[in-house]
Amino acid sequence: MEILVIDIGGSSVKLWHTGHQEHRKFESGKALAPDAMVQQTKETVKDWSYEAIALGIPCRVNGGRPVEDPHNLGAGWVGYNFSSAFGQPVRIINDACLQALGSYDNGRMLFLGLGTAVGSALIADHLLLSLDLGRLRFGEQRVYEVLGDKGFEELGAKKWQKAVHEIVPALQHAVMADYVVLGGGNVKEIEELPDGVRRGHNRTVVDGARRLWEELPDPAKPTTGDWLVY
Repeated sequence: MEILVIDIGGSSVKLWHTGHQEHRKFESGKALAPDAMVQQTKETVKDWSYEAIALGIPCRVNGGRPVEDPHNLGAGWVGYNFSSAFGQPVRIINDACLQALGSYDNGRMLFLGLGTAVGSALIADHLLLSLDLGRLRFGEQRVYEVLGDKGFEELGAKKWQKAVHEIVPALQHAVMADYVVLGGGNVKEIEELPDGVRRGHNRTVVDGARRLWEELPDPAKPTTGDWLVY
């Protein structure tokens, strides 16, 4: 199966394909609504062929549908019919969960995406659980305000890396994870990783898309199959 992978972030929409090495992208932001995303995606990959779509979206997803508008995007995502708009079958999942799926080896894994904000997901056995650890407090701020783009700009590289070494192991212990995978654009800024932590890569969403379509049950029917997706 050839799958188009749409990874929506707060600053860009990255487009991948299970049959290509390259990826393409366009800007997102607070004005991006689903109609515009669909049209720009179609235009950007008009020379690609695909049979299905895996859509990672930065918000709470329940039963294969977004149940809130993403904080960093425009309005209109709840109730939008993506399959009808694309004319292709679409499976929707939280964006951090999509990367976590592609990064997962075994055991109990915590995924943290350090980008515009902080995405998070936990995989244990056949449980895929979306989290919002970025909302936890670290001093007077939220974790996403420290480890996201805003924190990196305000703290500078050295102090930001120190915060990573304080916060990430604490989150790992809190969810009793065997290991942590750090994804997102700011991972490249970390010179030395904490123990039990490895780097992810944006391309892991491609492997996540394959698993979403080939190994997991339809997210719209979460009670079927061996996996539980929340």
